[in-house]
Amino acid sequence: MSSGATAPGDPPGARRGQCRRRAIDPTGARPSELLTAFFASALIMLAASGIAATAYEITGDERLHWLALHLALLGGVSQLVIGAGQFFVCAFLATAPPSRKMVTIQLAVWNTGTVLVAIGVLTVVHPLVDAGAILVVAGLIAFGLSMRGMQSRSLQRARWAVRWYQGSAGCLGVGVLMGVLLVRGVAWPHGSLLGAHLALNLAGWLGTAIVGTMHTFFPSLTATRLCFPRLQGPTLILWLLGVLTLALGMAFGTDPLAILGWLALTVAASLLLVNLGASLRTRTIALSLPARLITLAQVLLPAGLVLALIATLVDGTAGPSGPGVRSVLAVLLLAGWIGLTVAGALLHLLAVLARVRHLTLAMPAPRPVRDRAVTALAALAIASWALANVSGLPLDQPALVLRTATTLVIAARAVTLAAQVARPRAARRHAG
Repeated sequence: MSSGATAPGDPPGARRGQCRRRAIDPTGARPSELLTAFFASALIMLAASGIAATAYEITGDERLHWLALHLALLGGVSQLVIGAGQFFVCAFLATAPPSRKMVTIQLAVWNTGTVLVAIGVLTVVHPLVDAGAILVVAGLIAFGLSMRGMQSRSLQRARWAVRWYQGSAGCLGVGVLMGVLLVRGVAWPHGSLLGAHLALNLAGWLGTAIVGTMHTFFPSLTATRLCFPRLQGPTLILWLLGVLTLALGMAFGTDPLAILGWLALTVAASLLLVNLGASLRTRTIALSLPARLITLAQVLLPAGLVLALIATLVDGTAGPSGPGVRSVLAVLLLAGWIGLTVAGALLHLLAVLARVRHLTLAMPAPRPVRDRAVTALAALAIASWALANVSGLPLDQPALVLRTATTLVIAARAVTLAAQVARPRAARRHAG
């Protein structure tokens, strides 16, 4: 290794004096196939979640509310994370993607596990929940093996590209175990198993994956570079420390641990925001709609974490789940941070897939007026929704109108892009 510098065309993490990559088997799966498979499965789960959510609004059955969240987070968002994670690592390491067999195994065990858990919880059949949990863990193991395989095939060393996903998978493995204990009604007098379960699944699994992905995905999305790459290590350590201490604090009802957890997560989120903000200041092109939505989402993350920290300082571990606070946190962190991040990433990656499938298509050009308007609409929807839960002001109907409009606008764009992705394949089938 003669120099630590990279050439302008080198992939991230590559060093001069090394062979840049190994030949990729032309008969193997393409990265776009990997992404398409997981995205298609995730979109089906998200659509099923929407149906369950609609049924809940009509009937008020809390089981349907749980089902909608389960299908959206474990079935939909989680598969987006798994598919996009492998896609990004494949690109970052400049290596061959997982085999079609490995992708099929991951999809089969994950979706079967998700459905079995749903059926088991709704019918109170514990063996089904156990079987579903085992399959989800098997999916995590397959995900880890896939990552390890890509590392072994690559001549590059991009450890940060994988460590975030390894940490997130470990959190979900423990979170799944706690979920099984909750379903079985295991007595736990020490604290809140549910709180620990949520900390590991949301902050640990989804949060770690999102924060880690932002370090590579956001600079690529905005055509910039990560200004402070050395902050990635402290960010990872603080984030995982925050997840661990928060989960322990919730599980054992220990206020100092919970406070330390929220504080560590807040500092980690702030480091991420500093890095992304510095990258934005170096941009030379207009921001696309996905970039604007994701930027807004990352601003909402520390806002939600600060609120949770203050609530814990005032009322202990029960503070974030107190009246009003829980609803606002759900709006800021679930709908705002996770929801808008997923929406922005989905719009961008669907456009990438459409471009790969149909080379005559160009990537969507930024439309500043429209893009700012949609982003402002999303910000107003989140703000009014949060205020409606705590202010006592008559904002319920305006908030509903704003978030419905935001959802419809983003969904319409996603459907248009998904149709462009499917068009070349349909044409080939018709021609055959």
